[in-house]
Amino acid sequence: MRCKVKKPLVSIIIPVYNGSNYMREAIDSALAQTYSPIEIIVVNDGSNDNGATDEVARSYGDRIRYIYKENGGVSSALNRGISEMKGEYFSWLSHDDVYTPDKIQKQMETLSSDANSNEIVLCSCEYIDKNSQRLPDSKLQKYNHGEKLSREQAVMHITKNSANGCALLIPKTVFDKCGGFDERLRYCQDIFMWWKIFLNKYTLTLCDHPGVLSRVHDKQLTQTGVSLYHKDAYTIGIEIAPTFASESTEEYNFLYEYSKGEAIHGNREVVKLCLELAKDRKLFSFGQKARLRFLNFYGRIRPLIRRVYYRVVKGIKTK
Repeated sequence: MRCKVKKPLVSIIIPVYNGSNYMREAIDSALAQTYSPIEIIVVNDGSNDNGATDEVARSYGDRIRYIYKENGGVSSALNRGISEMKGEYFSWLSHDDVYTPDKIQKQMETLSSDANSNEIVLCSCEYIDKNSQRLPDSKLQKYNHGEKLSREQAVMHITKNSANGCALLIPKTVFDKCGGFDERLRYCQDIFMWWKIFLNKYTLTLCDHPGVLSRVHDKQLTQTGVSLYHKDAYTIGIEIAPTFASESTEEYNFLYEYSKGEAIHGNREVVKLCLELAKDRKLFSFGQKARLRFLNFYGRIRPLIRRVYYRVVKGIKTK
């Protein structure tokens, strides 16, 4: 008689702050996963909404593990969840986002048959509005299903395209090696974590399945925390830019791709830092420096373009 292979436990961690408006939909989508075994850990990051978030979470009883902590930001809530998780794999779900029912199952199926703790899976995602309706043409990007990216390719992919943190499936051992989310950061904790991970020689496997429905609404931090974003971006730049400079090659110019993204998002001080680092090692060509100057200009007017686009094309008011 064949022994049944025990499937890995996956921990879905939901950090929440004043999230009673959307968190029930998020928790329900986690409970509806076709994969098992899973555990769901909801971390209430000190909500101050007169107990509304607490009431929603407690209504699920023992179907979830519920933790209340003093407010410290998303990073601290994720780190608390990671410290409490029993699973072999970590999956983040924002309280205002939704998983499709087979998100975890599709990602587990994408793992190599000889998967080890160095393999991370990224699925695709789609956008929804405040009423949970899919936005037209909302799939973020098309992946080559099952494609495996090396450490260098993964760093370039994350730097060029970013990555929705909720779309990643990460072995718990990754955090044992790389540490947790940086609790100094209130906005950019995710991309900094992914850079730390992939610079530590982890590989990335792509899953072309829309496992995450990412909500766009005018109350989320990405719409209200622009000043926090610029502050966090500079904090990260001080640490990550020198690493990108030292590890850039002709084939994988991490510093240049990083500089482009920072310019587009209006982080001019970070771009200035990158230009100084590039000058020392002659990493940027004349054409690349010219493009960065143009992108710096675009970064100044991008917020206005973005507001007009979302308001006119998608009917969403943003900051």
